[in-house]
Order: sequence, then structure tokens, then C-alpha cells
Amino acid sequence: MRERSRQTGSGSLAARLRESIGASLPGWRELQEGFAPVDVQTGERMRRVPPDFDNARRAAILIPIVAESPEPRVVYTVRKGHLNDHAGQISFPGGGVALSDGSLLDTALREAEEEIDLPRAGVEVVGELEDMYIPPSNFLVRPFVGVISPETRLTLAPEEVESVFSVSLNTLLAGETFQRRILSRDGRDYHIFVFAVRDGRESYEIWGATAAMTASLLARLGWQVPL
Repeated sequence: MRERSRQTGSGSLAARLRESIGASLPGWRELQEGFAPVDVQTGERMRRVPPDFDNARRAAILIPIVAESPEPRVVYTVRKGHLNDHAGQISFPGGGVALSDGSLLDTALREAEEEIDLPRAGVEVVGELEDMYIPPSNFLVRPFVGVISPETRLTLAPEEVESVFSVSLNTLLAGETFQRRILSRDGRDYHIFVFAVRDGRESYEIWGATAAMTASLLARLGWQVPL
């Protein structure tokens, strides 16, 4: 993916994001829980907080925001269908901690470089969001937010990433983007909330942990979470 080169105002975007992300988000636990699938028949939510976080696998992701003017864009990836964790799902670049990583931020930046060829030097990290636990993979994920130039060229790792797309913050913040869906899985139906978006001719539905992390970012930018 290559974004068009324009005057970006990346410094002002980074400053705004850094200020917005600087403090913990009130009600962040309730926001995360609001994106967990709900069994249509029983009303039970799938996500549960683990009894012992020490047994969770640590992971980190990067939320790359392209400093495009006048509409900054959030970058997402579509994972390959054969992967062990979250196969075929929409996500942010990231993964589990490696022995060589000195910190969770190192993990996020390393994974972004491996998955979409995003050089560390090209990322201005502006903050981090609250950890999120993902039961299916037993990951406890730390999201980091980084601003990148619109001239950044992204190259996919073919063994991990099926495709990459981006969505403007204005689109994500628009009321009509946030929708309710029915997810059928293992013979049961679940209510879920999604961000229904398009990039060119392709349409996507962002849900689950990725949607919750997106919402956590948007809430810091003034979005009123309709949960």
C-alpha cells in the first residue's frame, strides 16, 4: 500500500493523539466487554477475565495511523487463513513476545516490521492503550499507537498477511459505521458490534478485540460509545 503524498501536519496529529492517549480512559473495562459476542439465546457474553493474568501469553500490537491530510487513516491487516491464532481475521500488526524483545513496545514495532515492512524509524509512537485479554488465544495484549508518514510504503509478509487496508478516522467516527450483526459460530448465534467500512471496492467488518481497541482510540478523540 502506498498512500498519496500531501501536506500532512503529522506533528499536530501526533501532538493531539499524545494528549488524548496520555490518561487512562474512564470506563475502559466496560467498553472492552461491550464488544464481546453475546449469545442470542442465553444473553451470556463470551469474554471472561482470566482468574490469573500471570498465565496469559503476553503480546503487543501497533495501531498505525497515517498522517494523511485532511483525513488521517488507520491501518488494518487481514491475517492469513492458516495461522494458529485468529486466522483470517482483521487485526493490527502485532503478536507474541519474543525472547529478543526488550519490552512490549519492542514486540509491537518488531511485529509491524515483520508483517508489513514498517520500519521502526518511520513510526512516531504517541502512546499506549489499556491491555486487552483475548480468551481464544489466551493473549494479554498491549496496544500502542503510532503515527506514520503518508509516503510510507507497506509490503506484506505473504506467509502472515493476506491484505492490508486503511480507513479514515472520520469514517470510523461516523455514526452509520457502527452497526450490529449476528455472528454464527459452532451452531450458535451471537450479537456483535462491528465497524462496517470500505477501502476502495472492498468492504470489511471490524469486530471483536480489534473493534474494541479501535473504539478505545476513538473514545479518546471524542466518540460517544453507543453501547
